[in-house]
Order: sequence, then C-alpha cells, then structure tokens
Amino acid sequence: MPLIPVSSVTVDIPDEAVAEQVRAMLDPELAMLAELIASDARNTAAFADKTGKLRKSIKAQKSKFEGGGYIVVARAPHAHLVEFGHAMIDANGRTVGHVPAHPFLRPARDRRVRAALHEIQARLGGAYDERG
Repeated sequence: MPLIPVSSVTVDIPDEAVAEQVRAMLDPELAMLAELIASDARNTAAFADKTGKLRKSIKAQKSKFEGGGYIVVARAPHAHLVEFGHAMIDANGRTVGHVPAHPFLRPARDRRVRAALHEIQARLGGAYDERG
C-alpha cells in the first residue's frame, strides 16, 4: 500500500473541557470578588441608612442560574429604590417629584471588577486596556 503524503495535522481543542476547568479554578476567586463587592457596597457613603436594614441585607451568594458564578444581592424592600431612584407620588396618585438614585451596588461592582481585571492582566504579563 503506497503512503499518501500528509501536509497538515489538525487537532481539536476540547474547549468545553478547558472552559469547565477554568471555571473551577476561578470559582474561589469569584467568591472572594463577590464578598469584596458586597463589603464595598455595605461600607459605602453613597446612601444614608437610618435603620441599618439596607446595609445588613447586602450579601454575596452563589448564583442559582445556569452558568453559575456568584451574585451580590440587597434584599431590603427598598434597595431598588435607593439604587435606581424613584418617583414621589402624592395621595392622589400624581407624580410630584423624583428621588435621585444613590447607586451602591453597581459602583462597588465596577470598581472591584476593574481592579480584578487589572490584577489578572498583570499576572498574565500584560497591561489591561479598559476599552476592550
């Protein structure tokens, strides 16, 4: 049987297996990142918390959603009103003003994620470019 010359060899990279292993390696780092975000949000001066309920409600937890990971939640009933602001409604149902947003979760997330990306890039030996 004559030999057929081969000009190239192709191998598939098991991307799903690699991604799964990378996720497993990153999981403890993401847990710590979520805790840091929650801590920053609890300790911010972005809002006044007379009762302490909002600050106490801010927690990091493992996500139940597909893809896993971690989330930071504020479970106080008024958390979304503080984070995003809201309309003021009078007794007749008319809008009489607006309470401005006092974001506390999103800025904490943005600061910590940006710092984490800088650190990862430094560990990999390159400079992080926020423009993508």
